[in-house]
Amino acid sequence: MTVSRRIRTPVLQVRGRYIDLGGQAIHLFRFDAPVAIAYEYFCDVPSIFRLLPDSLDCYSYGPDRYRLIVGATDGHGHNMAAVFDLRAHHEPGYAIRLLPANDGPAYDLNGVIFPGTLTAEAVFQPEEDGTTVEYLVDIDLSIPVPSFLNLMPTPFLQALGERTMEYKMNQMVGGFTRGITADFHAWAGAGA
Repeated sequence: MTVSRRIRTPVLQVRGRYIDLGGQAIHLFRFDAPVAIAYEYFCDVPSIFRLLPDSLDCYSYGPDRYRLIVGATDGHGHNMAAVFDLRAHHEPGYAIRLLPANDGPAYDLNGVIFPGTLTAEAVFQPEEDGTTVEYLVDIDLSIPVPSFLNLMPTPFLQALGERTMEYKMNQMVGGFTRGITADFHAWAGAGA
């Protein structure tokens, strides 16, 4: 059940051949299950992040270390992907925090690849008949400006970047919400 959703207006700044974008989303999930069950479900970080629209992969590269790869295309056949290396901090039964890590292995991917930073937090609150999970995600990216856009004026690139980031954040939150709700019920039902 969806309770609320808030999207922060992205930040954009053009410097050289990069566009700096950022966005934040907060969402409340309501599960008809005790905290221990909801917490256990969210501990599988790769499975959770694979539910994001445009997620290409998420895997562990060490204890409590994860790499999330999110891809996109610009509609003209140009593929790009953001790579987020994360470290997990667990507070059993209360919170899972994912923070940027700088110890990820080298990557060899095709297309325009750029690193980003992502911070995520899931906080679990017991309710009378289930659990509420407040989920916050904050993303910052420095995206290389493709050469065919080099002649575009800065205000145009700013507006384009802001609209695109806002659209992608809304798309990600909506798809993630639908995916996680269905997946949790399937997961919890399989364990029953």
